[in-house]
Amino acid sequence: MKKVVILLLSGLACISSLTGCSEPVDPAELTEKYGPEPISANMLAQDIYDTLQYEWDLFDSLSAEQKMISSHIPGICYKDFADWVTCEEFLGMSVPNPLEEATWLDNGTYVGMPEGFRDTPHVQASWYGTKEGHVEWLSVQSGYRDGDIRVTLDAMMYGDPAEGKSTDSGWSIELERQHDLTNLGDNSVPVTEGSGEGYVSRTAYLAQGYVLYRIDVIGEPDMQGNVQETLEKVLLDFDEA
Repeated sequence: MKKVVILLLSGLACISSLTGCSEPVDPAELTEKYGPEPISANMLAQDIYDTLQYEWDLFDSLSAEQKMISSHIPGICYKDFADWVTCEEFLGMSVPNPLEEATWLDNGTYVGMPEGFRDTPHVQASWYGTKEGHVEWLSVQSGYRDGDIRVTLDAMMYGDPAEGKSTDSGWSIELERQHDLTNLGDNSVPVTEGSGEGYVSRTAYLAQGYVLYRIDVIGEPDMQGNVQETLEKVLLDFDEA
């Protein structure tokens, strides 16, 4: 059985779990009122758009019958990297990540498993864009190890909704929930606490500049104290960056 609660690290005040927004939220209003700031089209390298165009051309080359049975999702792109800096060079923009330089952490796969696990890369970038070339969201994921504890980072960025719209805008209920989480209180870091049959976890949300960070720390059920300690060290690295 899974359990999820939400904590504010500043004062560790526990509040009830969030399951999503009760009413739709206009993405334009979100970008005006809350962080992170949207990224503009000219901030990304041409390789992003070339890859996006290739994915749409590939989908368009399929027949109607092939499209019906294909698992290919048009507009979704993926690219793997050995390190964070190489990924930044591909994106054409800086995405701050203090964990990449943290000497107390070992590099892992982007899902937090030990390096070399099933040839999974350390960093994976994914993004979605419309056929017209508007990038609606971009995610960079990386993973680390603190002993037996898994640490994963998801740096999420979102395109300016004023630059383009589609039937699938990428501004999902989950994004709306994350915006709410990052604005629960001044100088507070919202943290969700989870547990299941084989794990305990902490998930923190930070909005800085153009980036909404999701940080997951996961350990065995008897490692709750260690998981909390690791999370606090991770957040300290962000605070000191």
